[in-house]
Amino acid sequence: MMKRHRHIFRKAGILVLMLFSFFTNNISAQFLGSSTNYSGSSGLAVNPSLMTTSFVYSDFGLNVGISAYNNFAFVKASDLYNILTGGGFSDYYKNGKRYDFDFVMNTKPKYFYETLDLKVLSTMYNFNGKNAFGLFVNNRVYASGTRIPWEILEIGVVSMEDGDYSGKNYQSENSKAGVMAWSEVGIAYSLTVKDRYYDKIDVGVTAKGLLGYAAAAVNLKEVDKYIINSDSTIIHKVDMTAAMSAPIDYSADFADGEVFDKNKIVNGWGAGVDIGVTYTHKMDEKMAGVVKRPCTFPKIPYVWRLGVSLLDFGAIRYNKNARVYKIYSDTDKIFDVNKLKDVKDFDSMMDTITMTFYDNTDDSFAGDSFLMGLPTALSVQFDYNIYNNFYVNASWIQPVRFFEYSVSRPPQLVVEPRFESTYFDFTLPVTLYNYHRFLVGAEMRLAFLTVGTQNIFNFLKYGDSYGLDVYVALKFNLYKGKCPNRVRRDECWNANFR
Repeated sequence: MMKRHRHIFRKAGILVLMLFSFFTNNISAQFLGSSTNYSGSSGLAVNPSLMTTSFVYSDFGLNVGISAYNNFAFVKASDLYNILTGGGFSDYYKNGKRYDFDFVMNTKPKYFYETLDLKVLSTMYNFNGKNAFGLFVNNRVYASGTRIPWEILEIGVVSMEDGDYSGKNYQSENSKAGVMAWSEVGIAYSLTVKDRYYDKIDVGVTAKGLLGYAAAAVNLKEVDKYIINSDSTIIHKVDMTAAMSAPIDYSADFADGEVFDKNKIVNGWGAGVDIGVTYTHKMDEKMAGVVKRPCTFPKIPYVWRLGVSLLDFGAIRYNKNARVYKIYSDTDKIFDVNKLKDVKDFDSMMDTITMTFYDNTDDSFAGDSFLMGLPTALSVQFDYNIYNNFYVNASWIQPVRFFEYSVSRPPQLVVEPRFESTYFDFTLPVTLYNYHRFLVGAEMRLAFLTVGTQNIFNFLKYGDSYGLDVYVALKFNLYKGKCPNRVRRDECWNANFR
């Protein structure tokens, strides 16, 4: 019985590790289902101007996307598949010691990203062919870490006793980590500003109100340390800031299990905006004139399309149950790890860390409010019509930071050949993830249901898995050119205008 319980806990631990300790962004799962001409309101995740270019004039739906990747811990893809389906899995050994997963041992900085998007409402309506409005309600959890010192992760997994880490100096700089959970309500507007001859230009904007639940961030600008042994470390220099706000009681004993404070759920408010523009080079000079009903709007065939957008520009001001800390020291300090064994709550932990560098426990405290930036990104999208229903899309997503504390998206280059029609789409995205790793995925839409992943090999049980992602959407579309009743098209719908 105990062996069976250990087996269950081990499976659960590996799955939690892959899902919550080493997640990615999802700009990945969030952007699946957004590149086709039938994306409708889903296209708001990529570029708000896509509403007036869509072959859908109205839709209503919901979707969920979750994604997880890192460059440190991994398992065999066959094991990940077996964990998800209830099968067995392998043992992993390194230097004669068994681990629940394998991991990369090198001196390169590590990264991780996490995204969870639960969009409980997503809708749009194009009421005259040139003006479209959208509305969505989204719940999001993002976490990210860049340039994480490699020795921190290795020591955490291998332990000081089993590794050769003592008697060495370690230096790191510009390490950033953050996590944030929030809800947002977005109102979007898209407008066709030019439709003449072969040229069509659309612009769009999304305004978002943000409700912040929790956030935490650490910026390690510089650290220079010498590990004496498993008990002591000499800190030659450290320059770091940290901030957090969460529904917890900072003075509650960890062992009591009553750290969560249900009276502190909402801890911040904020605003965000997406802006975008799309140029379409049409196949012919035809354009939509005055129509009597939205269902008679024509689909505008095109040769190629180019879009540029700035996504998630904004922040949340956390001013409830919030704390900001700053620690700086350029003289040698000895940090005694054993002192952390007596830590019983968050306050005592911060006091212990502070007293390593200062004379008073309050000297590291720097404020009771902070701004936490959204995962801002610059995105460029290029779409080319190869022949009839066959297209290829290329997208570039580059994260940008505007705030001291923020969560981040991974940079990505994505090429997506696809077949699309009114009731069926199939896409094969090929992604250069974080300018580091290639992923090959698959996505399919059948009428109102869309499912997809950026890494299909996880489900084919091939290779090593550094994470996973999946996207599922349920969306009901009203298509241009398809009216529910027999409606005579307006005589001007396909006229040539000059």
